[in-house]
Amino acid sequence: MTDTRLIGRLRQILSDVAPELDVAAIPDEADLRNDIGIDSMDFLNFVIGISKQLSVAIPEADYGKITTLAKCADYIGRSKTVAG
Repeated sequence: MTDTRLIGRLRQILSDVAPELDVAAIPDEADLRNDIGIDSMDFLNFVIGISKQLSVAIPEADYGKITTLAKCADYIGRSKTVAG
């Protein structure tokens, strides 16, 4: 999956979690919590959505590595490569 396509999937997951957001307008490098303002529960639901829809488990210790859509796509890409 290309980064562009993956970020599109992440935007859809985020939209499911926080439908009030205009996810198309969110820059790939915007911090989801500080710039976009999703709360901790929405962030957790976003991580759960990623796990369910993309089959990537993200341990709590790695939450700091997925603070933007771009970082999240990179993390997932590396996880999928390692998982094979």
